[in-house]
Amino acid sequence: MNGASGRRGDAVRDERDLVRTLRAAAVQVESHDLADGVARRRRTRRTRKRVRVVLAAAAVVAVVAGTAAVVSRGGDGRRAEPATVLHGWDSIKSAAELWPRAVLRVPAYDSEGWRTQVATSMSATEVLLLAKSKKDRRLEVYDSARRAIRILGSIPEAQDLRYVAVGTQYIAWYTGPLAGGPVNFWIMPRAGGAARRVGEIAQDVESFGIPGDTLVWSVRGGGGVYRMPVTGGTPQRLPGTDGLRLTSWPWAAGQNRIVNLETGESAEVSLPDGVRSMQCQPEWCVGAQGQRAIVQRVDGSERQTLPQELRPIGNVRLGLLGVRYAIFSVLDEPMKRGVPLNIVYDFATGTMAKLGERPFAAGDGSVGYGYSTSPSTAPFWYTAARVQDAKEYIVLNVAAIPR
Repeated sequence: MNGASGRRGDAVRDERDLVRTLRAAAVQVESHDLADGVARRRRTRRTRKRVRVVLAAAAVVAVVAGTAAVVSRGGDGRRAEPATVLHGWDSIKSAAELWPRAVLRVPAYDSEGWRTQVATSMSATEVLLLAKSKKDRRLEVYDSARRAIRILGSIPEAQDLRYVAVGTQYIAWYTGPLAGGPVNFWIMPRAGGAARRVGEIAQDVESFGIPGDTLVWSVRGGGGVYRMPVTGGTPQRLPGTDGLRLTSWPWAAGQNRIVNLETGESAEVSLPDGVRSMQCQPEWCVGAQGQRAIVQRVDGSERQTLPQELRPIGNVRLGLLGVRYAIFSVLDEPMKRGVPLNIVYDFATGTMAKLGERPFAAGDGSVGYGYSTSPSTAPFWYTAARVQDAKEYIVLNVAAIPR
């Protein structure tokens, strides 16, 4: 490669990284707006404009440099010859075609006119919603079997709500500043009822869950994993959890290991050379190697390099989708219609599914991931230029995908 083509390749990579970062920022501004006021809407507009400008620039660079999408398979960790060329998005089925019972249309407003937002999946037929009027906030559930929304209960201090978690007995959430603590934990019976404050902690919560009648959470920066009963009390640090981040109870992960906090079972993650942002569930991992997304088992077997149009999502909460799937952003010409908003990848079968498509200008019709700190189980999208204009959400309920 001569100097000019080398600089051109570097420019393409730099533009793609910037595109991916800004697109992810724009999506999160839109989908996580429980307290969206005038200032936030202005920031959203500015973000959207910047995304469009950068995507347009990236498209020009991509046309000049050209692209080649191939899949290389290495089931035993060894690189194989390119096996598949992605000739177009028409060759990939939509999520609705592959899993029709798992794709739901959820109203963006309830029967009382409260605006709803998708929080997470509760079961194969239930999606937890956050609903708000001008002054109040509450939890609701969309029941796909009945095609109806029911009210669970009101949310105190809703303006500061950050994330929610669903357990077998309770729904939990915490309120407080975006970073740095202190935060307050709250619970509500899973079937609905009055909310109750569990307690306040002076920690920067990164991820949390509620198995049974216990709250569990990890502290940002590798500060360990803690637990506290729903009756309150002094938090207890779980031994041996330095450097671990709670992913989805009972699993926590570090840079190169994954641990079952109930049994103590631990597995080392086999990291290939040059990998970054590796995210693992009990069996499967997803990460980036150079500019390409890779998937593999925890022990490094069945490693596969995905087409270069699929870009890894760096946040562990977003890159993984439940325990069997991963979700990727898509790099393609920004004004090209028919390009999916995201791609879902099935670790077990290698199947890919499209989430939505670009019906508008670049940056519109984005995918949201909900309010759970665990890997999302209910990504959603909408067919409007802004989330505020959507009449309904199209939700992939991962819990309803046949196994």
